[in-house]
Amino acid sequence: MKRTIAAVVTAVAATGSIWLATVPAYAKPAPKPPTATLRIMPQWTYLDGGEFAVVTKCSARKDLRVIFSPLLYRPVVVPGAGNLLIRVTGKTKPGRYAMGLECVDQRQVDAVVIKTVTVRKQLAGWIMPSPPSLPRHFKPDLTVQTGVRQVIVRTPGHRSSRLSRPAPKPKRR
Repeated sequence: MKRTIAAVVTAVAATGSIWLATVPAYAKPAPKPPTATLRIMPQWTYLDGGEFAVVTKCSARKDLRVIFSPLLYRPVVVPGAGNLLIRVTGKTKPGRYAMGLECVDQRQVDAVVIKTVTVRKQLAGWIMPSPPSLPRHFKPDLTVQTGVRQVIVRTPGHRSSRLSRPAPKPKRR
């Protein structure tokens, strides 16, 4: 009986030491891959007066956030906090459109996410539901229009703490 217990203890100790020997002592978990988050509210709107609130986020803070879509004339780099307001003009055709976000770091795309939105046409003479409203807390950093070539100008929605501090007073001598 003592020999069998000793044999079992020896076998368990040997397998445990072999298992521990396969794992290096300095093993660290692999870093998480970069991610991109794209929130579009509402999911649908009407032609000529509808709006989409687009909130972008990249896991790496220094990444450039680039929004691309057939709705837009060209890809847009979103500044600041990453909030974009898209106004739908009458030149846009109704249908489903894909919107994508690329997180770009040093000319290399880290992460990509794609979502779809719908642009509907209001039918004259029919009772149509009112379009969903934008979130109340939404403040865009940039506003663009669909179907129009335009100069993109940044709107002062969010201000960084550097810009909101008063200028330092000059020292007296």
